[in-house]
Amino acid sequence: MLEKEIKILEISQSEIIKKLESFWAEKTFEWVIHDVYYDFPGDGKKHKMHENKRMFRVRKKWETHLYTIKNKRSDVEEQENVIAKDEHEMVISDVESFSTVLEKYGMVKTREKIKHRVSYRLVWAEFDFDKYDGIPALLEIEEESEKNIDFWLRKLDLVDANIFLWGSKKLFKHYGKEYLTF
Repeated sequence: MLEKEIKILEISQSEIIKKLESFWAEKTFEWVIHDVYYDFPGDGKKHKMHENKRMFRVRKKWETHLYTIKNKRSDVEEQENVIAKDEHEMVISDVESFSTVLEKYGMVKTREKIKHRVSYRLVWAEFDFDKYDGIPALLEIEEESEKNIDFWLRKLDLVDANIFLWGSKKLFKHYGKEYLTF
């Protein structure tokens, strides 16, 4: 699946949720998400998957445990001005056992993060409100195209908002927060 999204920094979560609920958006999730990233060691501090714009993550999302593989799509990002990645996600029985297998096959833990997430769904759009310790709330809008994302930005009065088109490592750096790496 091709994932296209943008992040909007320093939003008023309660105001946007009121608007989403007035459009009959469905709340689909609220809890803590714990992500652990893995990669194969490379030369020095570089890791093989990261160098090839790929990412491997295991996630605890309430009672659901997942592994996710993502491949950055720079061609789509340049065309549409969004964060774009091919994504493959599968449910696993538990993160700890799966992580043990990854390590036995040579992967190493490279980074880790915890966030509180509140998610809504409306038509094809997904709206995720993420809160990390020491970082103001942000909104992630995921849709099938830049045009559809722009529609939601207008509908939610966020056209002039602070849009951020990078991942969590750059987000932490933007706010001067330490990102847990190994």
